[in-house]
Amino acid sequence: MNTHIRNSPFSPGRGQVEAAEDALSAALPALAGGAADDAARSGDTPRLVTRGESPPDFVNPHAALVDWLNFTFPFKLYVDSFIELDTQFRQAFGFAMGKPRKTGFLNYEKSWELGENLSSLFAAGGESVGGTCMVSLSASGCMSVKDWAGVYDLVTRLRGRITRIDLAYDDFAGVMNIQTALGFRDSGGYTTNGRPPRFRYVDDFDAGTGKTLYVGSRKNGKLLRVYEKGKEQGLPRHPWIRWELELHNKDRVIDLETIIHPGIYLAGSYPCMSWVSETQDRVKTTHTIARTNFEHLLECCKQSYGKLIWLMHEGLGYSPQAIVETLSVKGIPSRLNIPVPGGDISS
Repeated sequence: MNTHIRNSPFSPGRGQVEAAEDALSAALPALAGGAADDAARSGDTPRLVTRGESPPDFVNPHAALVDWLNFTFPFKLYVDSFIELDTQFRQAFGFAMGKPRKTGFLNYEKSWELGENLSSLFAAGGESVGGTCMVSLSASGCMSVKDWAGVYDLVTRLRGRITRIDLAYDDFAGVMNIQTALGFRDSGGYTTNGRPPRFRYVDDFDAGTGKTLYVGSRKNGKLLRVYEKGKEQGLPRHPWIRWELELHNKDRVIDLETIIHPGIYLAGSYPCMSWVSETQDRVKTTHTIARTNFEHLLECCKQSYGKLIWLMHEGLGYSPQAIVETLSVKGIPSRLNIPVPGGDISS
């Protein structure tokens, strides 16, 4: 069963944003005990992938979410091996390989979708890839992963190597905001081994589209983005801030334990990041995304068609039911067709 939202949670005639939001949240099943990716392994604190930093004495390993994951592994592509690999993907991710794509990916000659409408893929084949295959899980793919401990076991068993991983911390109340991030810059909070990283600041001049601070660079394999996520989602007054660390395996080996202890690595990425501690919950993040997207679409509808709806009702005598029947189109807007955390979306 595809666990994207299939049925509209909005009942005609309720007319209240709050009621619609409640219905939308009800369409996303609550996961007992938190999101499935909260599973972790016991043991020693893993070695930091970045050089010259150290984490605080205690860090909550679940204080960040994996928001992107690319990894490669040695693999010979045969029919039997392909079927077995597909089974392992289904067990760990909760979804399996889908239809083949028309193109390859990077230097790989062939590629297949992973899951359904998740912008994730599996790639294989090619003379320049050293007999490896590649998995790329996008933000939507990561949101849908069934078992992060299982993903860790899978990558370990395949002798995989992480080539990119993004770690995210969401502050929905906006307490640790852009001004906090800029203050860390001014006080040297991002400096490691006596060398400050590169900075780039994008200012919307309070236009409501959102500010972003970039620390480091993707070219060097380590980039921290701090941005106004609520505004990015189209809500100028929403306080939601996201702190997001993007790591690549350029001049560094990314420890596989980053998959199950993302909070430790985000907190240890820069000296000023030791404040990262609150457990992150994919269900809460998904609900917030759905709610903000709904509010954005509602405002867009009001701005674009509010006067038409008023004219139909007040000037032309259409009843509310007639307006709904005339204008509505069955289906869910793509911005609200959001993967359910940990859901099995493969069938």
